Amino acid sequence: MNNKGNMTQPKPAHKPFGTSTRSKKVPTTVDRISILPDHVLHHILSFIPLKQAGRTSILSRRWRYVWASLQGLTFYKDELAKFGLESFIRYVNAALPYRAKQDFQIFKTFLFSTSPTYLATSTRWITQAVNNDVGVLYLIIRGGNVILPRPVLTSQSLEELGLFSFPSVKIITPSIISLSRLRILSLQRMEINSAFFEKIISGCAMLENLNLHFCEITFSRVHSMVLRKLVMESCTIRTKRENKFYICTPNLVHLHFNQGCGTLSHHETPNQMFELDLPNLKSLILGGNWVRSYPDAVLFFLQHSPMLEKLTLIFFQMAEINNIKLLDGSINLRFQCQNLKSVEIICHQSDERILHLTKVLKENGISNLNLTRRFSFVENDCLKMLYDVWYWINVWIRDQKISRKRTRRRSRFRPL
Repeated sequence: MNNKGNMTQPKPAHKPFGTSTRSKKVPTTVDRISILPDHVLHHILSFIPLKQAGRTSILSRRWRYVWASLQGLTFYKDELAKFGLESFIRYVNAALPYRAKQDFQIFKTFLFSTSPTYLATSTRWITQAVNNDVGVLYLIIRGGNVILPRPVLTSQSLEELGLFSFPSVKIITPSIISLSRLRILSLQRMEINSAFFEKIISGCAMLENLNLHFCEITFSRVHSMVLRKLVMESCTIRTKRENKFYICTPNLVHLHFNQGCGTLSHHETPNQMFELDLPNLKSLILGGNWVRSYPDAVLFFLQHSPMLEKLTLIFFQMAEINNIKLLDGSINLRFQCQNLKSVEIICHQSDERILHLTKVLKENGISNLNLTRRFSFVENDCLKMLYDVWYWINVWIRDQKISRKRTRRRSRFRPL
């Protein structure tokens, strides 16, 4: 009881549920993404186009320069298709100054040789990337005969180089190639002569992976002591008729040889076509017209690959019935591949050639034969990327044609 005689209520031992003596505060959300380290944010931004990544700079002070420190810069695909050539060049010119003093690992862009102005501009982009010690460089070349920028051929930081053209271009043989750290080289739709190829082999002492796609080849010898993977996909071999095609690579582990006949069709036997030195080969993919026309060549490769573990044969283009050649019984059909346990044969449909070849393989102890029916074969990641590039270039060309048609229509109906 208080002084006025009123009864006082005892204080509760605990505060009623839902009451608080403090002022209520609105709960604030926590930006958990922004507190992530830079390398995680870079990985997130790598999944979106560079222009959209640049727009994240307005989110907060934390994001202001995150996009500018990305380890990979890709300027192709939908950028060119959406913007057009002039806008695309302005876009790259505006983006690169943010990386003037920063190293980045991957750079993918166009080398325009259609005019001196475009060539000088794109050469400046590439030179900046090489000066920033870029490790991976992909160039999509547009134009005719091309002289590659000297920094590209003398970089001491490049570990992977890809040169892709649409349509085919001829690389003017450079005076020097010195890429001491290059391990992976991919060439697509190039005309490659003996002088150019010899400089590649001699100037790239660490080259382990060589990918040639849809190239026109006039050299007749692949000789390297360090090469471990060789891909020759849909290339045209145009050597002298009397020349064999030499593949002398003692340390080669994987060979993908899917070719058109070219000058190989002028020979009658595999001994006249090839000279092989593949003592450590473990994976072999053979395909093309010459495999269809000369099944003896398959056994010839097996006889020179004693360590082979995996064999894939591609029979896509069907021969005419009167042109089908079976294995010649007079030649040696035996081979020693003790580690070869399975063979995959990819074709549209089986025919007499495949059945006869299968029989010979079984006679040599190969019991696990897998016959697969497909309509396409894309084995290499680089080739998948090429198809992606071709798609966007075709989109850009299509849009340019549509734009020109619309312009002509407007000018036709413009009032006088």
